[in-house]
Amino acid sequence: MVFRRIFGKDKEEIPQWDEPTLETMAVGCLLDYDLKTWEVIAQATYDYDGFKSREWTLRSGDIVRFLEGYEEHGQMHWTLTREVDWSGLDEKIGVQIAEEGDPPEDVRYENTDYAAVESTPGLYYEGNRENGREFVSWSYEGADGAVLFLSQWGERDFSAFVGHVVEQYQFSNILPAAKE
Repeated sequence: MVFRRIFGKDKEEIPQWDEPTLETMAVGCLLDYDLKTWEVIAQATYDYDGFKSREWTLRSGDIVRFLEGYEEHGQMHWTLTREVDWSGLDEKIGVQIAEEGDPPEDVRYENTDYAAVESTPGLYYEGNRENGREFVSWSYEGADGAVLFLSQWGERDFSAFVGHVVEQYQFSNILPAAKE
């Protein structure tokens, strides 16, 4: 009761808060990765016919990366990618997608060979928007956790992302967004 007499309330009444995690980050959160502090500047959700993944856009100075996470069999899986210029890929990839509906099984980018893993149509939800944008995604894997994602957003609207698999422990000091 001494605590109550001094501060006028019980210990149980002291405010509590949940520290953000990679899974619960929101726009404005800060986190450390690879000796840099990153700010979450956007978030999105991908819906692959009921299988969902989340993506956070991270910025450190002029550098932008995309952290994507999904849960499978009770375990979180993470990739960290950067957008690459489509023209840096083999120009035949877009032509083959337009003509045959799929890119090649094997792709080479920046001296790394990637093998196709899966192709999936889905919906992309930016932020809290209720209407998703249709797309088709092709996932590729390379050596040592390298990943490559190709996306088609329209007949001739493509994007490409390259990166690698990351682990949750590689991120630290996740701080909540500042209250305005």
